[in-house]
Amino acid sequence: WCHHLSLKSLQRMKQITVIHCWSAPRSRSTALLYSFEARGENNTVAIDEPLYREWLVQRGDMVSRPYRENLIAGNPPPDATAQESAAWRRELLSLEDRLRESAELLPNNGVLFCKHMAKHSFLYDFEKEVSGEDLNVEFLHKHLLLVRDPVAVLSSWGAAAANHANVASPDEVGIIPLLGIYSAIQSQTSESQDTVVVLDSDDLVRNPAEVLNQICFELGITYSSSMLTWQSGPHHCDGPWAKHWYHDVWKSSGWKLNSPQSGSSRCRTLDPILTQALNASFPAYEFLIQLTKGYRERGPPTETIHEDPRNANLLVWIGAPGRGRLCPRSMAGVSPWDSSVQGGDSTWEAMRVYSGKILSLDKHLRRLFKSAKGLGFNNVHSKAEIIEAIFRTLAANGMRDGAHIQLALTRGEKVSTRISPRCNVYGTTLIIICEWTKQAATESTVS
Repeated sequence: WCHHLSLKSLQRMKQITVIHCWSAPRSRSTALLYSFEARGENNTVAIDEPLYREWLVQRGDMVSRPYRENLIAGNPPPDATAQESAAWRRELLSLEDRLRESAELLPNNGVLFCKHMAKHSFLYDFEKEVSGEDLNVEFLHKHLLLVRDPVAVLSSWGAAAANHANVASPDEVGIIPLLGIYSAIQSQTSESQDTVVVLDSDDLVRNPAEVLNQICFELGITYSSSMLTWQSGPHHCDGPWAKHWYHDVWKSSGWKLNSPQSGSSRCRTLDPILTQALNASFPAYEFLIQLTKGYRERGPPTETIHEDPRNANLLVWIGAPGRGRLCPRSMAGVSPWDSSVQGGDSTWEAMRVYSGKILSLDKHLRRLFKSAKGLGFNNVHSKAEIIEAIFRTLAANGMRDGAHIQLALTRGEKVSTRISPRCNVYGTTLIIICEWTKQAATESTVS
């Protein structure tokens, strides 16, 4: 009888998809919150930053907000309406209580959409996510990482300076915490690819219908065209801090369709005080943006463009004398101030690898150094340094045969775009690209 009851209970268990949307500030997360709310109260409950109050508690006096004391205490200001007062009081509930309470309002296959700031993520337990089993509810937790170019994020930072004094730490900007969230999810399960989706908010603005359809598919929920529009003005799901932050989104009534723009047309100046936060955040953004569908589909499929599929994930060598390093292909690049970019000021050699040996290596290097001398390069890499870099690159890529080496030596990075060689103060730049090639393998067999 008990076994029969357990099976019967399991059959009736309601499934609710919980989407945790993590983002940096000023990344259009509130617009996405309204977009999901527009799916209708019979399908979706939207929750605005349920970890915010606890974040303020944990940060103590380190964080200043004009509503801080009211939010922590759950006390509405004296002029608050009944609806506003309820919004202040519900912030006293924990994330778990908010999810469980909201799940009761939804039918089977309903959706809970939680908008989170990435800087709140240290309060979320990725190892033990909220369960609704005692409520006969199965929560399917999915994570959506909403990323935006940190230059755009920080250029608009001053728009809300009255709330945060125009101070931005890397943690406050949130892009480094987004990378931490991705790492935490990836560490949990081999099925993590099915529970995390990375979305470029610029892609969402450029083509909202297609992108919303795609992310719904990736999150395992049905798309609704109602997600394209919403009512202007305040929303029921708004946190009680909304009047301090949401003025712009309150003026909107949906995504702009058929718009080629990637966002606001405003041209803003980046305050130099925010440069340190930008420099810290940019590498994390560069990694995350490559996980988005828009980036992956920027050209033909990888398998159709590489002579050998192993060439899609190569390590390449780049650097000045004593500063060279191996970089993943997807992250490799030289400075826009490098002489090769500014004026094509470079010399190069191409070599083949056969049966563990580099054909005519010494002859190629003699010609390379002769060219560098003829061009008047200064502070040039030594022969020993170049040979070591070549063999380290080959070894890192597991290449002993059937490979091609493209070696470039530029005059180096400049401090200015001016033509004068006096602007080259860092030494030459060495670039070593080793690729698998069928031609080299064929030539090796023939020889």
